[in-house]
Amino acid sequence: MALSMYHSASGKQAPHCINVVGLGKAGAQLIDALLRTGEIEDMLDDPRARFTALAIDIGEGDMRQMRQYADSFYARLDDRGIPRDRAQIRTVALDIPDAADLEQSMARFPEFLGREFPRFSWKGQGESGFASWLDATTTPTTEKNYVGQLEVPSSDEHVSRSLAKAIYGRAYYDGERPLHSELEAFADSIDQTGLPCLVLVAFGVGGGTGSGMVVDLARHLSTGALGRRVPVIGVGFMPCSGDPEYQRGASVYATLNEIDCMLDETKNEKITSVWGDMYKNPFTGGFLAVTQEQSWERLYRYTTIKKGVLPEIRHQQALHVTNKFVDDSFARYVVHDYGREIFRVLRPAGFTGAPHERVSFGPRNFTVFNVAKLMHPGVEVLPGEPISKWRSAISDWIGYVPQWMGIREGFATEYVEAHTFAARTKWNATLQAKLESTLSQYLLPGEDGSLRTTEGEFFDELTVYSNIIVPGVAKADLTAFAEAKKLYDAVPASERIVLSSWLLELGIVLSEPSDQFEATMGKAIAGSPGWNTRIGVDEMAGAALPATAVEYTNEVMAASVATVVPTP
Repeated sequence: MALSMYHSASGKQAPHCINVVGLGKAGAQLIDALLRTGEIEDMLDDPRARFTALAIDIGEGDMRQMRQYADSFYARLDDRGIPRDRAQIRTVALDIPDAADLEQSMARFPEFLGREFPRFSWKGQGESGFASWLDATTTPTTEKNYVGQLEVPSSDEHVSRSLAKAIYGRAYYDGERPLHSELEAFADSIDQTGLPCLVLVAFGVGGGTGSGMVVDLARHLSTGALGRRVPVIGVGFMPCSGDPEYQRGASVYATLNEIDCMLDETKNEKITSVWGDMYKNPFTGGFLAVTQEQSWERLYRYTTIKKGVLPEIRHQQALHVTNKFVDDSFARYVVHDYGREIFRVLRPAGFTGAPHERVSFGPRNFTVFNVAKLMHPGVEVLPGEPISKWRSAISDWIGYVPQWMGIREGFATEYVEAHTFAARTKWNATLQAKLESTLSQYLLPGEDGSLRTTEGEFFDELTVYSNIIVPGVAKADLTAFAEAKKLYDAVPASERIVLSSWLLELGIVLSEPSDQFEATMGKAIAGSPGWNTRIGVDEMAGAALPATAVEYTNEVMAASVATVVPTP
């Protein structure tokens, strides 16, 4: 029986309809996974429910599989007698325009942006207020590279963040404005839903297409089409060591800087005070950094034992299995308990609670979601071997969690969750104690830190994994940030613009120090007058970062705490 919207007798929340915009390959793969779970059509059995999904990519190659899953999904709705119009699943494959057409659209950006910010003059004193950020880079191909039936990505396919931004801008602003229409259609579908909604915006942090588009699409969707009425949750899939170098390189540094300047209200206010609320943090439901390294480390050993297979094929098989496992595990968690679970899990980070409950973590507004693979079929232990050997191997991989969590050593927060899934014969109190002991290193001492764990049964007898959720993380706590910073510093300064996206349309490269304003981030693009972001170099680097999220909230609340009236 469907519960009422607010079921006061049980305290049970109404179901939350999960909706998703997937950008680039990583985004399309998450939609794949959601369509595979089965729980989405269960949700649609309720006539109040809807599912809305939109995949956007440059070229259509990475969306073909998603379209096939969508066909199967609609067929399952037919089998269950669920009307097809309760789901809206759409794709947009963007072409790469030729250089002349793209430059023509770029020349109209002052006009386009003036529609969004009519109060602002786009002319400087005697100079244009806009400068193109494009250069004469080689145009990438949208054709996929295959060896047999297996896709083996080539660097020729890679679209830089700055180019992806320009292609998105042309499709959103120019001509018939196809992306503007798609986002409006997406929002209209959400508005037809009779239940609370959550919107995921998924992309790869290390890619160019998704990370280049998301900084603009998120604000056009969240603040524009949805009017900040629906929680929009950013889902950034962090690169793993198995990814191609161009997907785990210097651009990760620029992407994390830009997301940080959205999530951190102090930095974000410095942008919105000049450019208005269209640049306000679009991720109103929070931001999940999904780490994949432990799953990669566990899974690539599964494929490397095969003989007679080309190394690059073997490597790509392992990466494909890793991506699919992480996507499936994350998707299953998101739809758990009809979307209520992901709503609840973001409450400790302060994003889905009531406004009076929330005290922002400021620069610590990232939440890490680590899909930690602990056992995989055919690796180390085989069916029929003693259960003690299984548990010994699982225990070893619990011990590896800190190594591959993606969080720096010494980090601490007030709250961590771990949701473990295993066959009922594999997990026991000893393994549970090992997991709790391992995760305790991320907690503040004593009563200031707490760990919540759950155990669920998994359908595969040979698989064990844990979804570990850590709020209160700063970008500087992410090991990927420090690694990417080194790679970024090694890139010639003249080439760094292609690694950037957010605020390029406003004439600055955010991750570069200004050459106009001392000790300030935001270098003016050649031909742009520039402007003062007021975001300090040390502030951007996290040099004066509060030690913990609680330390930050204590500072913020100090004046209010002084007004609290003591009770006997």
